[in-house]
Amino acid sequence: MVREGSSGPGRYLASRALVPLGFRWLIRHVMGVTVAAQDTRAFVKMLERDRIDVVLAEYGPTAVSVMEACRQAGVPLVVHFHGYDAYMTHIIEELGTQYRRLFDISSAIIGVSRHMCEQLIRLGAPAEKVCFNACGAEVSQRKRPTDRECGHRFAMIGRLVEKKAPFVSLMAFSQICTSVPDATLEIVGDGPLTAATQQMVRALGIEDRVTLHGAQSHDFVMAVLERSDYFLQHSVQAPNGDMEGTPVGVLEAMGLGLPVVSTRHGGICDIISENETGILVDEYDVEGMAQAMRSLCENSEFAIHMGEKARKSVVDNWTSEKSIARLSEIIRFATH
Repeated sequence: MVREGSSGPGRYLASRALVPLGFRWLIRHVMGVTVAAQDTRAFVKMLERDRIDVVLAEYGPTAVSVMEACRQAGVPLVVHFHGYDAYMTHIIEELGTQYRRLFDISSAIIGVSRHMCEQLIRLGAPAEKVCFNACGAEVSQRKRPTDRECGHRFAMIGRLVEKKAPFVSLMAFSQICTSVPDATLEIVGDGPLTAATQQMVRALGIEDRVTLHGAQSHDFVMAVLERSDYFLQHSVQAPNGDMEGTPVGVLEAMGLGLPVVSTRHGGICDIISENETGILVDEYDVEGMAQAMRSLCENSEFAIHMGEKARKSVVDNWTSEKSIARLSEIIRFATH
């Protein structure tokens, strides 16, 4: 088990030297002690030695690994769920019993969307312990000039995975290509659906309209967003149960003043006011998504106004600073 430091890399809670490693191995085999039990004891010693006031565990499985140590040391535990850890079927099946134990031990349980908070309660979390705190985004001081030449440049940013449903966005985009002849789409990201996405672009006959950049740096992502006019993210619940928490890519696009077309899904509903700061459609609604994209292309004044309201909403509510401030208040409340 590694302890994370305030700066620089973490250090191991127990020595990794050969003799101590051999000694711990001997104890496990002679006394039947597990690695988990040894890790817990090492963590308890650290909590007591350093007089830790509270432990913030990011992601449910991480919290499960430290919950017994926190209980033994009498240190409050705040667990922060983010997405897959609250939804994926195999995670819930594997950790369901341990999650219920975690919920009992924890002082506060954070979900990054209201939908996730409801899911955690369904999994057994006491409602009085569950707190909503959406993730935040770094908002660039720059924003897209409203008087620039208006185009029809779409952007998609994110991993090419099932919950992002890139195929649905491509099908909708292909529908508007006939009525919006200068429409283009840039896709940044890779993942297990990369090859299939490339094939679908060819099958739809839109190779000259779509650019797949693969995985790129954050600076590259921001440059793509700055030269784009609209942002697409058709999030769905994946077959394995996975769902979005707070999609930071959506927040970053909104923070630059891009109107967003997305879905009524997970945390997206928390950060977008329908037809005010973005347009939302139902999951897998190809026709609805195409119509939303077309409405933006056909009414630049409406699109610009929506983008301005989206940026203001992020600045007012969804920045990293505001998310951290909310998190600090939750931790303060949980420890008093």
